[in-house]
This record gives sequence, structure tokens and C-alpha cells, in this order.
Amino acid sequence: MIGYTSFGDSRRRRRRQASWGVVRFFLGAGAVAMVGGYGYQVGVSAHQARTGQLESELELAQQSRLGLENRLARMAQRSDQAEVALEELRLRYADQVPRGELAGLVGQMQAQLKAGVASERLAFLIAVAGRQDSCDGRPVTKRFMPRTPLAQGAISFIRFDDRITVTGTGRPARNPNGLTEAWYDPAEPVVLTFQTLDGAVERAEGVVPFNHAMMVDGREYRFGIVAGEQRFVEVTAQACTPPEPPERGPIGAGLQLDLPGLSD
Repeated sequence: MIGYTSFGDSRRRRRRQASWGVVRFFLGAGAVAMVGGYGYQVGVSAHQARTGQLESELELAQQSRLGLENRLARMAQRSDQAEVALEELRLRYADQVPRGELAGLVGQMQAQLKAGVASERLAFLIAVAGRQDSCDGRPVTKRFMPRTPLAQGAISFIRFDDRITVTGTGRPARNPNGLTEAWYDPAEPVVLTFQTLDGAVERAEGVVPFNHAMMVDGREYRFGIVAGEQRFVEVTAQACTPPEPPERGPIGAGLQLDLPGLSD
């Protein structure tokens, strides 16, 4: 009786163990399936996220490419416009920039403006250039000795038409030994002073030769200053009545004008 009971218990234990084995198998298989399914879902989600990111990046790249193409197109258009404008500028320059004698005249006018000559005066001179001046006689030339810091004695001067007194100063000349002399050096600038009877004073400075002109009592006095014999400056002058009376005042140093005569 005891043996039969033990044998029955053993069979029941084996069946329970077999049942638990089956249960454990299915539990394990279910767990593996769940883990596999979860991993699959995670993989699918990651793939979808990565795919979405790549698609976004591709769309951004395409937008950037389109933007770059648009910028390149605009730059090309601006380049074409710049080339057209440059060509127009070249044509305008070739058409408007003075050449030859006209370029020389423009250069002289610019130099006169820089020297302080009023633009109105230049315009006046151009306007009356073709008209005939009424001048007094032939040119008159006189000379004097410009003073230097080493010069002694009375001031040397000349007078024209009993209206304008001319004096001047210069820098001392040097002899071959490098020693300074009492007379002026014609290679250095000289300063001439033109004083009228009413006390008006004008000054002209430059390295000889140079010109000067001034208005006195409605007449234009024109002076040409050159180097004379040693120690001397020669001044050639002439008075003219212009076609129309300009404003009183200097018309500037450096005017390249012919010098007709002036009576003593």
C-alpha cells in the first residue's frame, strides 16, 4: 500500500514538473516575443524618426540650394547691370573728358581756381576772350632790386602810370663757395607788393617768371615778372580797359595773359 502511494506521488510530481516546464517554455517564448516586438517597435520608431529627420534635412538642403540659385541669379543680373553701367560710364567719359588743347585749358583753369582766382573772374575772362581790349600804347618794362635779409640801404621800387608802386623781397643767393650774397636768388620764390595811391595792396608770389593782374580805377593792369640782370627783377606792365568792367579786386597770380604797353 505504501509502495503504491509513493509511486503515484512520483508520477504526479513528474506531471507537475512537465506542466511547469511547458508553462515556463511558453512564458519564456512570450517574453522573448514581447521583447522582440518591443525592440521591433523601437527600431521602427527610430527608423521613422531618422527618416523624418533625413527628409527634413533634405528639404532644408533643397531650400538652401534654391536660395543659393536665386542669389546667384541676382548676382549675375547685378553683374550684367554693372557691366552695362560701366560701359555707359566709359562712353560718357570718352565723350565728355577733354582732350588735347581743351584738356590743357581745363588744367589751367583748375590751377587758377586752386590758386584762389574767383570762378566768376575766370568766367568773365572766357566770355570776353574774343573781344578786343582797349589798351594804352606799348608794354613798358622797368626793373628793381628785391630786398633780402642781408640787403642794406633804401628800398628799391618802381612805379607805373603814377598809380601803382611795386616792391619786392626774395631769398639771398649763394656764391659757388656756398656763402650768402646780398642780392636775391631768382631760383627761389619772390614776393612782389603792388600798392595803389589809395593804399590798396596786393601781393603776388612765385618763382620767376610769373604773371599778375589787378583792377585799378576800372582799368586792368597786367604785369609780367621775369628775372633780369643779376640782382634785378624786370616787370613788364600795361593798362587796358576791359570790354565790361569786372568786379574790383585781384584776378589772381599766374594768369597767362599777353602784356600790351603802359605809359610812364
